[in-house]
Amino acid sequence: SYVGDAKVAPAGRFQAGASPANAVRVGLKTGVPVHFAQVLGLPKTVPIQVTGTAASARFAALSIGSGVAALDGGVANALLGAMLGTKLSLSVLDYNALLSTQVDAFRFLDALAVGLNLQAANYADLVAAKASVGQLIAALKVAAQGTSGAGAAVTALANLMAALPNAGALVPVAQVVDLGDAGALSPARGAAGPLVGLMDVLADIAAGANGQNQIAFDLGATVPGLLGTRLTLAIGERRQDSGYVQPGTANATVHTAQVRLLIETTLTAPLGLGTVTLPIYVEAAQASATLRTIACPWTAATRRQVTVDAQPGLATLAIANVSRSSIAVGAATPDLTRPANLIALPLLTVQGTARATIASPTPQTLTFSNDDITRQITKTVSTTGLTQSLTGSLVQGLSLSINGLMIVPPLLGPLLSTALMAVTPALDGVLDTTLRILGLRLGYADVTVDGTMCNQAVLVQ
Repeated sequence: SYVGDAKVAPAGRFQAGASPANAVRVGLKTGVPVHFAQVLGLPKTVPIQVTGTAASARFAALSIGSGVAALDGGVANALLGAMLGTKLSLSVLDYNALLSTQVDAFRFLDALAVGLNLQAANYADLVAAKASVGQLIAALKVAAQGTSGAGAAVTALANLMAALPNAGALVPVAQVVDLGDAGALSPARGAAGPLVGLMDVLADIAAGANGQNQIAFDLGATVPGLLGTRLTLAIGERRQDSGYVQPGTANATVHTAQVRLLIETTLTAPLGLGTVTLPIYVEAAQASATLRTIACPWTAATRRQVTVDAQPGLATLAIANVSRSSIAVGAATPDLTRPANLIALPLLTVQGTARATIASPTPQTLTFSNDDITRQITKTVSTTGLTQSLTGSLVQGLSLSINGLMIVPPLLGPLLSTALMAVTPALDGVLDTTLRILGLRLGYADVTVDGTMCNQAVLVQ
């Protein structure tokens, strides 16, 4: 048995006869004849001994994201279009197809190598390259064409390519797909790669094309119950997939994206007071997942098992006076104690503040069986206490003031609260779709083991 643990001295990592039987040590002894040494009285042969240890290398690929769910097509088109610098009109059916389809990462990279006319010695060389948005989406389309049941997704990708005004910005391939510890494998050798979701890859392509620029788009009056909605967001560290990795390595932990978001919406005010302007600020830290163990006995393939430690990220939501300029990568967290102007009339100003925090619990261990891995089952860990609408909980905790005084007429408070609560389902939909496209779900970490590779062996000593 071999334990590849840096904390164990090299001499103690191999134990003959121990379980599990995952390594072999081979020794060779021979004598090398010497011809002139006899003159000096030395032996006719010199003994030589060599020893080598090979261990099975077990890899698993995992991804952390927002799970598969239906998306609001209008919000999705506006967000992806803003990041790609074009106007999109994909249908809900297109997005459903992209959400439900996975392709082999190796086949995607094989197609990309052809598109780039790049002769790479291994996948790591290919991942180190850059490709245009058009080249990346074209390679995705080729990979999808070779995937069973992906016809609708191929059509959706074709529709997306038709909407691109040009080849688009250059994106580092490493920001789109990461093969982890399996990057040393050679292209086109036929090995099955980790599965990647088309929607996840498209979001990563769009984020890579946008860079660290602020993203802003206006939904106008397209959201039911709202007079207008504008979103401003910034993406810090991007979402990651692991590729094939081994437990304990630097690549064994993956994260969701780091996002700062401002939703500004207007709706009709009660009592004929004009309109209500409601700003909702969201800051989401990274959820994480770490590969802990892989078991894939060669004598019983159905006993394959992978364990992962997952942890939702910390999130803060607020109703406050937040400037759009503060929605930027690296900017200081805005002052969330400044009240927002909800209603502004010549003689009347209604202000409000609210804040809610989603705590990050300790990591929870998820166990994936052979059946879970084969069927691509997504498992979820969540923060306790998430039992109601996130924007609804903000509105319920709203603290109001009129003209700077905490005295609010008995009728205005309940009527304003009722008007705001009526639109929280629509606001939740906008928030949920925006974050899901970026691979986020507030208070949750959705983890999938995309595959394992247990038939590799490496020389360890």
